Amino acid sequence: MTESPGPDFLTERNVALLRDAYEAIGRNGFDSVEAWGLIADDIVIHDRPEAPDPRTYHGRDGVREALAASDESFDEFTMAPVRLVGVGDRHVVVVLRMSGRGRGSGVPVEEEIAHLWTVENERAVEMQVYSDADEALRDARAAAK
Repeated sequence: MTESPGPDFLTERNVALLRDAYEAIGRNGFDSVEAWGLIADDIVIHDRPEAPDPRTYHGRDGVREALAASDESFDEFTMAPVRLVGVGDRHVVVVLRMSGRGRGSGVPVEEEIAHLWTVENERAVEMQVYSDADEALRDARAAAK
């Protein structure tokens, strides 16, 4: 009899998928084929609640719209993963260092944010943006119970 992989395998697999996607974005930008391969067609992305005019984006067109919003606000925009934490068999928190220069003002901006991803069948189906990585981890742990 063959045993199915346990939750630790799924957690490690999901972390690896997201690590690969962020690395691909770092190499090839947001048009990275590897990163888009992870995104489910019906993905839902939620802005930080405290963001000015927070939005919820739907589907791959929504992902493009969310990325365009960041691109419109910043020059030299980058997001570099600092830490990836798998929580349960469906969630990964990616802590990121985000930086850029305000478009128009030229003011440098650097902050740490977090993305809480929900992964099902090796596809990202939902992502919530957080200003506080601890809050993202707390919500991931609550969702994993």
